[in-house]
Amino acid sequence: MKSDDKAISADPGLDLALYQEQFCRHLIGLPDTIPVHKGIEQIVGDLIPVIPENYEKINFFLAFVAAQSPKTLLEAQLLVQLHASHRLCMQMLRNAAKETWPDSIEKYTNIAMKLSRGYKQGIEALAKYRRDGKQHLYIERINVEKDAQALIGNINRGG
Repeated sequence: MKSDDKAISADPGLDLALYQEQFCRHLIGLPDTIPVHKGIEQIVGDLIPVIPENYEKINFFLAFVAAQSPKTLLEAQLLVQLHASHRLCMQMLRNAAKETWPDSIEKYTNIAMKLSRGYKQGIEALAKYRRDGKQHLYIERINVEKDAQALIGNINRGG
């Protein structure tokens, strides 16, 4: 997952409370001043009620989020939003496939397209957040003609 200090050693299906503790404290760096259950409520929102009966379901959901290596609470929240948006988009497409009326098909398809665009924007927001807002340019090929010079690396042109 990450370096040893960021690893989760608890099994999400066996050590229910320990898994949530490790997810919050070690993976996303939730401060000790915030109770774990409050952090979990911030992550899963209203998708899954945070009650002991749902801990196993919550933990497997957190395992999905952990697979994306969030470093902060905000990243974990964005990943949950992306997951919810994707699931709802797929549901709308399934509804459209079941319909026979063209107006209903169009309605479900339009909703799915809006959700899909929101998903794409969420992916871009997450990527931008992870790069600290910096843009990167990747050059895959450079041709240098005979008797020409090429500069490679960071170039600062001072005034």
